[in-house]
Amino acid sequence: MAHLRVGLLQLALKRADPEGNVQDILALLETTSSGDCHVLVLPELWNAVVPLDNSLSLLEEGEPVLSRLKQLARQRRVAIVAGSLAVRTAQGNRNRCYVVSPRGELLLAYDKVHLHPKLKEEHAFIAGESLGLFDLPGFRAGILICFDAEFPEQVRALALRGAQVLFVPGAWASPYIHLWRTLLAARALENQLFVVGVNRCDRGENLSYGGHSLVVNPFGDILLHMDHRPRFEIVTLDLEAVERARDKHEVLSSLRPALYRRWL
Repeated sequence: MAHLRVGLLQLALKRADPEGNVQDILALLETTSSGDCHVLVLPELWNAVVPLDNSLSLLEEGEPVLSRLKQLARQRRVAIVAGSLAVRTAQGNRNRCYVVSPRGELLLAYDKVHLHPKLKEEHAFIAGESLGLFDLPGFRAGILICFDAEFPEQVRALALRGAQVLFVPGAWASPYIHLWRTLLAARALENQLFVVGVNRCDRGENLSYGGHSLVVNPFGDILLHMDHRPRFEIVTLDLEAVERARDKHEVLSSLRPALYRRWL
């Protein structure tokens, strides 16, 4: 696949109605005019009360929402990077991103690795310990969730394993939206891959999310930059740009990991 068409769903969610959000988003996925879009991407924690508290709307290993996502992906013939959901598992609660193929197959269940201490996420979730890496026809991609973007080590590990596109569902607060933009651009440039960040944009008295979903190419150029309002946009990624960037600026091929291990 030389060109990948990605649909970004920047959403203003209902703070105290997680069940309503689930129904609204499933309906939105069913009716969104995605055209010949290959992948749809959602933001973080669209089934949870915000700020996080004991009212989290937890799904049992993603059901029945996961089954509905599989059905929608199959019907629409589109892959879905399902943002993240608050999911109850036998091991504990997780902040989890499901990735579903256009055939309705579950490709990945990635649990957020870095839980934000100021938001007390560690009281709500158990941190994941696995890389979010998956394959679709013609390309390999990675997943981060929100605060994970602060950690370049995780992205470098994905890049070294062949990731060409990095999807980042977020719930990034408005006062720090400049960090969101800077971090995503840096992760794209230093790893020479595409970064697709999809943020929430709902606003509240004490906590507002800033939107500004964006797409950055492997040269660090901004291909799409939304504002603070709910929007749906499709952007086309020229996947061959990954190889062009890595040929022109030989960053990954110049790494010296044995040396770094002496310092870290």
